[in-house]
Amino acid sequence: MGMLLSIQDFDYFMASLRLDELRKYLGVTDKYLRKAKEDFKAWADGEAKTLPPQQQQEFYEFYSDEYWRHEEKFPRILRNSFLVSAHSLLEYELNVICEKLRKDQEIAVSLSNFRGDELERVKLFFKNAGLSLDYNSPTWQEINNYYLVRNSIVHNSGLIKGFKREKDLRTYITQKKIISQDTIQEEVALTEQFCEEVINTMQSFLDEVYKVYITHKERVKSM
Repeated sequence: MGMLLSIQDFDYFMASLRLDELRKYLGVTDKYLRKAKEDFKAWADGEAKTLPPQQQQEFYEFYSDEYWRHEEKFPRILRNSFLVSAHSLLEYELNVICEKLRKDQEIAVSLSNFRGDELERVKLFFKNAGLSLDYNSPTWQEINNYYLVRNSIVHNSGLIKGFKREKDLRTYITQKKIISQDTIQEEVALTEQFCEEVINTMQSFLDEVYKVYITHKERVKSM
């Protein structure tokens, strides 16, 4: 952020800490799932070796669904849950900033008085408070794209077909290479790298918001 932490930046410090905890959680759980897959594969290979050659293929076919769960389904469930949690955290942090603005400037309205989805309401509140954030920045656009993916997970189980913004979703997840290739119905298939990107982008976004907020607060004080 380029600023020394002070008492007015405590909420920023805590936001960064919570994002870092989420980043560590992602690393730990992904590592666990990789080990679980390796352990299952080692078990299956060990069992197959005890069988006659003509039965080994049949054995692997019998357990193919279980391997697919370790390879694709379990990581998908984890990462979908991670993305939803990341957005819940971001929404909380943005609510903290809105409340700070409301108290700083004795603004009569709160975030709940504005209409639209979470990001739209935050945008309207910031503008109402006079916060000069760049809503054309790549970071803001990417945060909105993450919300698109999050909404497809929450409201359509991550499936592409039937999602109300199907075209936008398909374009974005194809570009980011987070679209499934292994299911009958196409769906969101987040990668570990994409999830790491989400955390980094959210951190950059909060850096930007707090920098603008602190500058804005100092300007309002001097008026």
